[in-house]
Amino acid sequence: MKKVIFLLACLVGFGTTFGQSNKVVTAYNLMKPEYNELDKAKLAIDEAMVHPKTAGEAKTWYYRGLVYYKIYQSKEEKFKSLDPDPLKVAYQSFVKAKELDATAKRWEAELLFQLTRCSADFFNKGSAEFEGKKFAQSVESFETVMAIGKLPYINQVDTGSYYNCALAAEAAGMPDKAIQYYTKSIEMNYGGPEVFRYIADIYLKKGDSVAALKQYEAGIAKFPNKAANLYIELINFYLARKDLSTGFGYIEKALEVDKSNASLWEVYGSALEKRGDKIKAIAAFQQMIDLDSTKFDGYYWVGLVYFNMGVEAQEKANAIPLSDDSGFKAAVTVADGFFRQALLPFEKGFGINKEDPQLLLGLSQIYYRFKSEPGMADKLANVKKLMDEKK
Repeated sequence: MKKVIFLLACLVGFGTTFGQSNKVVTAYNLMKPEYNELDKAKLAIDEAMVHPKTAGEAKTWYYRGLVYYKIYQSKEEKFKSLDPDPLKVAYQSFVKAKELDATAKRWEAELLFQLTRCSADFFNKGSAEFEGKKFAQSVESFETVMAIGKLPYINQVDTGSYYNCALAAEAAGMPDKAIQYYTKSIEMNYGGPEVFRYIADIYLKKGDSVAALKQYEAGIAKFPNKAANLYIELINFYLARKDLSTGFGYIEKALEVDKSNASLWEVYGSALEKRGDKIKAIAAFQQMIDLDSTKFDGYYWVGLVYFNMGVEAQEKANAIPLSDDSGFKAAVTVADGFFRQALLPFEKGFGINKEDPQLLLGLSQIYYRFKSEPGMADKLANVKKLMDEKK
C-alpha cells in the first residue's frame, strides 16, 4: 500500500508539473504568426511564471521574453495595451533566462541574439522618446542600452547611448546626470568639442562660471584645431563681463587657429566696435564677406557700423549752435557720407534677405534721408510696403 500511495503521489506531482510545462509550450504556440493570440499567450506564460514548478526554469523565462517581445512589436491596439512596457519585461526575462541557463547553456545563442536585439530597440525607443519630448523616458531607455552592454556576456559599449542619454538628461532637467554622461562621452572620445560646451552651459546655468571656464579650456586643449565654437563661447563670456582685454586675447588665439571661420570674424568685429575701433570692425566684418559673399550677415554688419557712424555724426551736427550754419552743413555732409557708405552693403544684404526687420528699418531711414535723389523715393516706397506687410 505504501508503494501505491507513493506512486500515486508521484503521478499527481508529475501531472501538475506537466500541466504547467504545457502552459509554457501553449504560450509559445499561441504567439506564432499562424495563431497570433498574444493575449492568450501572455495569460498562459504569466500563469507558468507564478507556479513553483516552472517559475525557476530558463525555458519559462525565455518564452516569457519572447511573448512580451511580440507584444512590443505588435501594431494591433488590443495587444499593445496588454502591458505598459513590454520591451522592458522582455529584456528582464531574457536576462533572468540567461542566469538560469548559465550551466546548461541550452538557450545561450538565442538569448544573446534577443538581448542584442533588445538593445537596438531600446536605442530606437530612446531616440523616438527624445523626439517626442518624453525626455525622462528617453533617459531610462538609453540607460537600459548601457545596462545591456555592461552584461558580462555582452560586453559592448554603445558610445552613442551615453551621448544621447546626456542630451535627454539635460532636456529632462537632470543636470548632474547630464554632466555624468557627457563626461563619459568625452572619455570615450565621442561627440567632439561641442560636448565640452554642453557641460559648460550646464555649469553656467548652475551659476558655476569657474567650472564652465575649465570646460572651455579643456575642450580647446583637447581639440586645438576644432575648437572655434569654444573660443567663441569664451570670448562672449569675457565680453559680456566687459573684460575686453581677456576677450581679445582669446580672439587672437582663435584666429591663429582658424582664419576661415566667419563666426570668429563676426565676434571679433563686434568686439572691435565695442572698443570703438570702427574701421577695424568694418575690416573684420568684410572678412566675412570675403569668405562667403552669398551670406547675409557680413553685409549687414558692415552696413550697420557705417550706419551707426552716420547716426553719431548726425548727433554731433545737431549739437552745433544754430548760428553756425556752415559748421552744421559740414557736419551733416560727414553724416551723409557715412549713410551713403552704409547703403551699398545694406542693399547687397537686402538682395539676399528681404525679411530682416532691422535691415528694412535701416534702409528705410537712409532712403528717406535721400528721398529727393533719383530713384530713392521708389525704393523707400518698396521697403515701407515690405515693412507694412510684416506688421
